[in-house]
Amino acid sequence: MKTYRQLLLSVLLLLSGTSYAQLSDNLFEEYLLGGIDDANILLGNYMLPGMKGLGYGVNSGWYNTAKPHETFGFDITLSYVNAIVPDADKSFEFISSDYQFTYLGSGSSSTLPTIMGFVPPTPSVLDLSLDGNNTVLKSYNAPDGVSGDIDQYTMVSGSVPTPIIQVGFGLVKGTEIKIRWMPNIDYGGFKSSYFGLGGLHSISQWLPVFKDIPVDISAFVGWTKIYAEYVIPENLNVPGSNQIATADINTFTYQLIASAHVSILTGYVGLGMDNFNTNFKMLGTYDISVPGFPLILEDPIDLNQNGNSGFRTSFGARLKLAIITLSADYTVREYNTVTVALGFSVR
Repeated sequence: MKTYRQLLLSVLLLLSGTSYAQLSDNLFEEYLLGGIDDANILLGNYMLPGMKGLGYGVNSGWYNTAKPHETFGFDITLSYVNAIVPDADKSFEFISSDYQFTYLGSGSSSTLPTIMGFVPPTPSVLDLSLDGNNTVLKSYNAPDGVSGDIDQYTMVSGSVPTPIIQVGFGLVKGTEIKIRWMPNIDYGGFKSSYFGLGGLHSISQWLPVFKDIPVDISAFVGWTKIYAEYVIPENLNVPGSNQIATADINTFTYQLIASAHVSILTGYVGLGMDNFNTNFKMLGTYDISVPGFPLILEDPIDLNQNGNSGFRTSFGARLKLAIITLSADYTVREYNTVTVALGFSVR
């Protein structure tokens, strides 16, 4: 569990520039003791809001106007997105029938926190039994949520933060290309890559009615891919070989955008759909044998969280002072998001 939280929080580190090393714990070995099926169910429930929050966050912050740049016009924009985790995803119910070898300890609450959840006054205890007779082999506390620690880096309590930097460049015929990129990181066993590509095209330019009014309508599509990999040190947690944790985030959004401007103020609305896939894996072999129960697991963890065809509606405003732009918007969807941005825009 320590490694998994380190990886997710390392991705947040990549995105937000903050440190979460103090949030790790030592529960990964205990989760694996319950076997591959139990571990994937427990970790899947625990990690769900972090995985969704990253997906929705990365799919935000693409635009602050429907008007594309003129040819050779450009902007550089830094956005900060908070994906607000619904209360329903801050905890999950431990359902005993879902597990083979993991049981809820006597007197423990069946409501467990997710990674973006709370710190309970009394941690719930989980018992491991492998002999089919409910003989307790080991007991451990269910992990706490880390929302309280992350809140110091967010605008909205209980949200997943995602900073984004992108460049927009005007082409021809009311078309603009947008590029997201961060330098590849390869340091201390941690690797990452980040790239995104979007396109904005003016529809209103083809409609004569819009030529004399300050309203623009455009179509937008955007795609982003983030990959992170963490080589697990040999002396950490569980004996084994070739142990690697990976995170792979792919997002896609397509929207219809309208904006109207008066002097230095622009208001904008976006309607569209979101798709994303967030995948976390734990690869390699893990020897978690205990006396009487030899157990070596291979590639034990494979978690997927999808956001398919989710409808979204965005409302925002931009202030342009010479070449400086300031903007903010709110998007309504499964995980509502708040975005603020600072940019430099020419033509």
